[in-house]
Amino acid sequence: MSPTPKKPRPSPTLSREAWVLAATNLLAREGLQAVAVEPLAVALGVTKGSFYWHFKSRNELIQAVLEAWEQDQSADVATRYGGIPDPRRRLRVLLFAAFEDVENGKLFAALTVSAQDPRVEPTLRRATERRLALGLEAFQALGLSEEEARQRALLAYAAYTGYFQLLRTTPEAVEAVTDLSGYVHRLADALVPERPT
Repeated sequence: MSPTPKKPRPSPTLSREAWVLAATNLLAREGLQAVAVEPLAVALGVTKGSFYWHFKSRNELIQAVLEAWEQDQSADVATRYGGIPDPRRRLRVLLFAAFEDVENGKLFAALTVSAQDPRVEPTLRRATERRLALGLEAFQALGLSEEEARQRALLAYAAYTGYFQLLRTTPEAVEAVTDLSGYVHRLADALVPERPT
């Protein structure tokens, strides 16, 4: 008697990255609590089997979202902008890039709402520490004392955090500022000192 041939494993109908992206977008729009397998599968037009092909659990998906965000928005930021030699230009470019990336800002605001969640807290803390360190380094490169540089980095980060929290909670307040570029120019002018004459 010949052995029964093994059935080929079904191929996944959706990539792991597609699930992570869909969960990321849902988290940014509706918060961490909204990220669930069934509504994501419905939105993506696939079965839950596609999810379980890539992930063992909802927690694993959430961890993948957090890892992708941390890599892209904290570790890679240093690579993308840290090499700009002029610290004034680096700070201005960083500020404009941060405020213009509205989708990431919304995701960041949604994550801060869940900052006490044990899955989110360490990721958010590491990302914040990296971002503040990048600002501190750039402000110190301008010749500012460590204390002054730390205060300015904190002010810049607080402005970013506050802007996207307002966009999440009271969007009409933010939408009233129709000139985002002018807003960021004012912020940069206030925080980045002029070149010494």
